[in-house]
Amino acid sequence: MGPLLCAAAMLLVLRVGPHADYPADVLPAVLVMGAGMVTLAAPLTATLLASVDTARAGLASGINNAAARAAGLIAVAALPLLAGMGPEAYRVPSAFDAAFRRAMPICAGALALASALAFALARRPAPGCRRPEC
Repeated sequence: MGPLLCAAAMLLVLRVGPHADYPADVLPAVLVMGAGMVTLAAPLTATLLASVDTARAGLASGINNAAARAAGLIAVAALPLLAGMGPEAYRVPSAFDAAFRRAMPICAGALALASALAFALARRPAPGCRRPEC
């Protein structure tokens, strides 16, 4: 559910423009993104930590944090390229706006794909099993 809410927020943020009204244009996107992150990050971390032996919880948490940081860096590096954002976008506001408007649907699509993959690939424990390896 979290990635789908985040995808919706990415599309809602397309309403923001030079003359955006905060309550009508910005706030809905921020609230939906917040709801998406709450229903994505905390359950993901809890599921990860519950799936490992308590002796390895610190290691699992460290790997989770490193993966999150690396993913953020990759996104910051790759998204401008995918959206066709060149150096002129930093000097010409209309070019920046055009790249932004191409980037948000790309983000929404990636989040929707992540949601579909999570749904299709998540293991479901057997009835009565408390740990995923059952």
